[in-house]
Amino acid sequence: MLRNKSFLLLILCVCFSFVSEVFAQTTTFDLSERYLQKAETAFDDGQITEAFKNITMAMKVTKTSEDDVVPANVLVLARTIYRTKLKLLQKSYSEADFIELKTNLETFPEVNTSEITKLVRQIEAQVVADEKASTKKDQQEFYTKIQESNDATNSAVMQMVEENRKQFERAEERELKRDARDEKNDKKFMMIFIAVIGIAFIILVVVMLIVVVVRAAAKHSQIQQQQYVEAFKLLAQNQSQTNQLMIGGIAGLYSDDGLKLAGSSTWSQGALPEPEDTPEEKEELRELAAKCEDLGARIDQVTGRKNNSKNVSELVYKLAIKLGIRQHEAMVYFCASMVYDAGFLSIDPELLKAENLTEEQRKELNRHECLAEEHLQFVPKRYWTIFDDAARLHHENMDGSGMPEGLKGEEIPKIARIIRVADSFNALSSRRSYRGGTDKESAVAKLEEQPNIYDQDVINALKDII
Repeated sequence: MLRNKSFLLLILCVCFSFVSEVFAQTTTFDLSERYLQKAETAFDDGQITEAFKNITMAMKVTKTSEDDVVPANVLVLARTIYRTKLKLLQKSYSEADFIELKTNLETFPEVNTSEITKLVRQIEAQVVADEKASTKKDQQEFYTKIQESNDATNSAVMQMVEENRKQFERAEERELKRDARDEKNDKKFMMIFIAVIGIAFIILVVVMLIVVVVRAAAKHSQIQQQQYVEAFKLLAQNQSQTNQLMIGGIAGLYSDDGLKLAGSSTWSQGALPEPEDTPEEKEELRELAAKCEDLGARIDQVTGRKNNSKNVSELVYKLAIKLGIRQHEAMVYFCASMVYDAGFLSIDPELLKAENLTEEQRKELNRHECLAEEHLQFVPKRYWTIFDDAARLHHENMDGSGMPEGLKGEEIPKIARIIRVADSFNALSSRRSYRGGTDKESAVAKLEEQPNIYDQDVINALKDII
């Protein structure tokens, strides 16, 4: 009895499984047919996107595993719809639709044909070309923005340079006035001191004369009277000389126009012009100038020469333009003349501060021309020759008596000859009057007196500038 029941239960399970399988296949087939009909209808109505979705669903329903085969009628319609979809994507590209279509082709490789493969490749090539064109356009827009930004930056930098120059001149003028005022006060004090000494001396002389006269009065009254007359004449004369000394010394500080100021500035009011170069050259020079400015500030700090880098480089630029050197090269000269003394950074700072140097210390100090290279590694290769000439050869003389190679005349590079003049002129004209400095015209005259050292063409250009 138990066996019969087990057997009957087994038969029922088999039957139920068979019926379920038949029902599932029937349901799958019916579902595939419905998607197929929807795809055909949508394709006939020109709704390609809807037809694409339905035919894809029809294939997914029929192919539930890798062993399943897509029915021929479904496959034929799928190829037609996929081909049409690809042609639409050629005209109106959608990245999402294209990726979905390629993914479906990987899932249903039987849909792929040589024509479909060709269309896919054409679209991919078109996408690559469009991306390149878009990238080129974006790059062009980016370069345009950079150029605009550089132009604005250059304009701002030039305005800043001009403002800094004006501020420096105003500060220098105030300092010169203060120095002149202090010098005037010192002279007044000295004159008062001299006057006091003179008056005391006169009083002493008068007293001595009076004593002499009184002692001789008893014997010679007439002589005594004469002596008094002579004494008072001498007193009047000495007093007059003292007054003239005081008045003449003070008056010497004045001219017809008022108080004389030593070292009044006659620097040009013009700002450095912007170089007419390519955008890449402008950017390269802008970065180079910024690095040179920082290094120049360090050199001035170590050597204790305030604003030497700024003053020399601006003068070198103006001289280069005056001598007919083209704009771009003049800007490179400007940068190089900010750092021509970079070798001092490798010298012992204590040696730079020493007032009295031994012969060995002087030789060590003179080696700075050959020590600049390690500090100029940021200079582009195409500008290296100019920077190297500026750093190594700026102490060469026209007659060959300079350092370190003893070059003469035209053998000396232009940049070295210009810096030689600009550096010496700046050193002469920037000193305070009470330290033995000279005005700019006198400084030029001193340079002009030494043709064996300085290039006279450069000095003539300097005379025109100042």
